[in-house]
Formats: sequence, C-alpha cells, structure tokens
Amino acid sequence: MKTVFEGTLTPADNRRVIPCQFDIPEGTTRIHAQFDYSPIHTEGQPFPQQISFAIHDPNGVRGEWSRPMADGWHVALNSATPGTLPGGLPAGTWTIFLLSHRVMPPVPVSYRLTVEWSNDPIAEGAPHYAAGQTPDRGPGWYRGDLHGHTIHSDGSWDIPEFVAFMRGHGLDFVTLSDHNTISGLAQHRSLAEEGFVAIGGTELSTFLGHALALGIHEYFDWRIGTERELTMPELAQLVLDKGRLFIIAHPMAPGDPECCGCHWEHLDMMPGNAPAVEIWNGWWADYNEQGVQLYYQWLNEGHRLVATSGTDIHECPPVDAHGRAASNVVYAETFSEDGIIAALKQGHSYISAGPELLLTATSASGAQSMMGDSLPDEGATLTARWKHAHDGDVLRLIVNGAVHEMRNAGETGEASWTLDAGQARWATVELRDAKGDMWAITNPIFFGAGRERQ
Repeated sequence: MKTVFEGTLTPADNRRVIPCQFDIPEGTTRIHAQFDYSPIHTEGQPFPQQISFAIHDPNGVRGEWSRPMADGWHVALNSATPGTLPGGLPAGTWTIFLLSHRVMPPVPVSYRLTVEWSNDPIAEGAPHYAAGQTPDRGPGWYRGDLHGHTIHSDGSWDIPEFVAFMRGHGLDFVTLSDHNTISGLAQHRSLAEEGFVAIGGTELSTFLGHALALGIHEYFDWRIGTERELTMPELAQLVLDKGRLFIIAHPMAPGDPECCGCHWEHLDMMPGNAPAVEIWNGWWADYNEQGVQLYYQWLNEGHRLVATSGTDIHECPPVDAHGRAASNVVYAETFSEDGIIAALKQGHSYISAGPELLLTATSASGAQSMMGDSLPDEGATLTARWKHAHDGDVLRLIVNGAVHEMRNAGETGEASWTLDAGQARWATVELRDAKGDMWAITNPIFFGAGRERQ
C-alpha cells in the first residue's frame, strides 16, 4: 500500500511545518518514505534548499530525518534509518512533517512524498545495545565536549567514529546531541567504559533557535501533533523539570539564509528561564565574540547563567584545519553523567582551547568560593591561576562586563585582586592571545543576591 503527497514550496513557506498524514493497518511491519524535489539547488543562489522531516506514530514522536536521502528512509520492526527508532508499528494515523527551513527564490520547488507500507514477515529483532559501565573516579577535574552530531542527524560519521575521535583527543566525557532525535543514544551509551562517560542529549532545533538538552534519554519535541508548537520557555521547562540541563546554543551564529534557526530569535527567552548559554561554538569566530558579549549583557541584567562550549562537530576535521575549538573543564563530585551535569549546572567549570585557568575567591569574612559560586557582597580577594598559556597571551579580569585589569600572562602564573564591597556583581577571567582571540574563560563568581539559576 502507498500514498502520495505532492505540492510546491516557495520562500513564503520558509519556517513552515507541513503535516502529511496516512493510516496504516494492524500487522504493518515496515514503512518506507521517499522524498523527491526539484530544484535541489536553485541556480544562482549560494545555498541549496533545506528541508527536513519528522515522523510521528499514533503515540507521539518517532524520530527525525535531517535531510532528504536518495534512497529514502524507513522504519520497521527490526531496523530504521538513523534518526528514527525501530520497533512496533502501531495501527492508526501516522504523520510525516515536512519542515521547510530554507527555500531559495525565485522558482517554486516542486515536491513529491511517497509513503509505502507492507506486512512482510520480519524475523530478526531490533538491535540491542547494552549500556557500558564507567567506574567512578570520584571528585576531580574532567574535560569534555557537550555538542556533536552523527549520521543520526546531519553529521557524516557514525557513532563509533565520533566517539573514537573524541577519545583520541583525550576527552573524559562527550554528549551526543543530534538534532531533534535520540535514536543514537543507546549505541552512544554502550561505548561508555573505563575513563569515558557517554552523556545523553539532543539539540532541540526550531526555526527560531537551537538549544541543547543534556542528560536526557527521551524525546522533547517542539511540535505537539498537529495542534500547536511548544514555546521555547515551555520546552525548556520540560527539560528543567526532569533535573536536566538546558543550554541556549550558539545564540549569535549566522541565521537565515545560511543556517535557518542557528541565530537565537526567541524573543520570549532572552534568556528567560534558560540557566546556561553556549558562548563558544565550534572554532573561535566573530560570532563567538558576540556570544560572549551577549552573555555579559545577560549577566549584567541579573541572570546568573552558566557559560558552556561545544565543538558542534559533524565530521572528522581535515588535517590542515586551522583555528581553535574549546572543551568544558568541570569539577565534578562523581565521574558520571549525573555528576558532570550537576557540576555544569553549578558553573563549576571553565572553557578552554588548551590552557588551564582557575578562578577562586575569598570574602572579607573568610567565605570561599570557586567558579559558579556566590559570595556575600562584603568585598573579596580574587585569585586566578593558569598553566600552559602561550607567548604574548594576556590575562584579563572582567568585572561587571568591563575589563578591570589586563596583564601579560606568561606560560604559568598566579594573580590576585581585591574588590571592595559593592564594587562587583560578578567577575570572571579571560585568557586571550595578542590579537584578542580567546584561549580560555572561566565561569563567573557572583556577589550579593541575584536571580537564582533553574
């Protein structure tokens, strides 16, 4: 059996969700979908069309395909195209959502979606991945990446290649955050072992912005059937209510037409109930500098936000790749998914492309804190310690978003500053090269009362 959906798309359909519904009977064992469209790349335009797809069964979201594929996609009792979960195919109404991110002018794009289903016997069961075990190392500093993609969304490598690359770069933990899908998490989790924590997650990708949901192993979909879309604050609250971490991703990245949804445009969430923001995405670039300055603006508005980074990596970089990407270095009480996420939520971390950079503080009454903590507003002594800096690097103390002091760093060093009561609402430390590009940045230490994190 099959059904066909046909239509045209124009730039007026950008950022549109188009539901295509079909009914399957009891006993269906396999569904196959084929999407054909033309032109794939409008002549004279710098970017091709960008169309992705989500599939829902009668009980809810089943997965997402981030791009059309020449051979189409399938979901069956024993297998599924990456991005979708295999398993039982309940009878009833299914929906494939066409997600029109980018249609380039001037000509319309004609499309044809063909959906076929069958009840052919299938003997084999769905693949099963046993969760790997990571022995706890106890409290300590751990380095990892919070943002990466595989063939389960728009990446070019499978999960074993992704994990091998990260482990080869000495990381202790890695989050898999494919777009709007959790289909790769079981395999990712199966690769956890001695010295490596595989963290669950997804990149919640909407037309107005992307966000990371870390520590989740279930769907949080921004499309509620065909009735309405969740607002981003509602979606964030669902994640936060589970005790997980929600992070605004690359808020100042280029948006339309280069990357629909990559620039943060959720005006009801600036930053709203978000407890964290990714200020360093991929390789250091101008939009990351803009992200740092937006983060400082939000801190000055009273939001006690955690700063994070993520490579947003999609494939093994070429051997001659230039630039620098950063890791999150966290102080966790336990070497586990829960322990690392708890440390990130507290801001007990710094972001670094190599150097070690620590910030601590002691208040006038003797209270002590580390990055992410709060102290009474009674004056304090801040102390920064760093290692593995480079010739010409500059250490900058940032107080309330402004440069309070700069000094040449040297490869290794320590510096202290005394702040009077009422002088600072927050302070952080940056390590930059002679050109002003970032090498490392700490999470802030806060002073006095302020808006608490989620």
